[in-house]
Amino acid sequence: MKPTALFLFALALNAAAFDIKVMDKNHVDVTNDGKVVARLMMANDLSTTEKHHATYKPYLHVFDATGATRLTKGPGFNFTHHRGIFVGFSKISYNGKSYDRWHMKGGDQVVTKVTPGDSSFTAAIDWQGETKEAFLTEERRFTFTAPAKPFYLGIDMTSAIKPASGEAEISGDPEHAGAQFRPSELVDTKTTTYIFPGENIDAHKVKDLPWAAEVFTVEGRTFTVVILNHPDNPKETATSAYRDYGRFGMFPKGKATAEAPFKLHYQWLVAEGDVRDAAVFQQAWNTFAGKSDPVPTLTIKGSEQPKPKKAK
Repeated sequence: MKPTALFLFALALNAAAFDIKVMDKNHVDVTNDGKVVARLMMANDLSTTEKHHATYKPYLHVFDATGATRLTKGPGFNFTHHRGIFVGFSKISYNGKSYDRWHMKGGDQVVTKVTPGDSSFTAAIDWQGETKEAFLTEERRFTFTAPAKPFYLGIDMTSAIKPASGEAEISGDPEHAGAQFRPSELVDTKTTTYIFPGENIDAHKVKDLPWAAEVFTVEGRTFTVVILNHPDNPKETATSAYRDYGRFGMFPKGKATAEAPFKLHYQWLVAEGDVRDAAVFQQAWNTFAGKSDPVPTLTIKGSEQPKPKKAK
């Protein structure tokens, strides 16, 4: 029997092994054929105000296939709290108090342990309150794959967040919460483009999109990133995908207890070049979700550009 395209795509997802190197308490390198393709930044340096600001939460940098070009943003620049692939929520209610772990006001996200696995690692993360004591704990697992072309890197992330006791309500809004990807500070803001499954999709209004893609240019080279939204994720998930600087991702909300953590599951696929292929995107999601949904039409939109300033 001739192998199906779906079978070949799934087989390609497991065709390459990635090396995981935990570099003290500073970062975790993910290498493929000796080249760094991703790096978890996990230092938490309180020695100076500047170093603390740069290390108050973990995030995952993504690189091109050669390991030479960083595709994601770190601290500083426009919206300093936007960093790589990151998870945060601006409105968390717990024990009668409200916490902002998006802008990182009044507490850090601190990696306490990293457990390497087979082309993967799991980070235990304390979400601190007013003190170093955690009011939430998280297990964030990244698994790395070499997908079928045109993609060169697959990043699968699962997250389980639970309170120290009782119940926590995890919320925010599409601009200030969720699992997000932030391109480099060198992104060309005039050419950022978004792609959605379906006709005339308005990302400001639609909920529970199975995937969304972004085409962006960094240092003169164009890349495409697609985020896949697993069907087990919380319903009524919003998609934030319209900013010219390229920060995009999914915003779910819900409640968590120690017995029933707030669970998330996403996958990012990265390609060099401008990919606008509905069949490729849908096949990737079908494999990820265990579905066989048909190929949709596409909505392709340029990013929302700042309004011209009025002349004085």
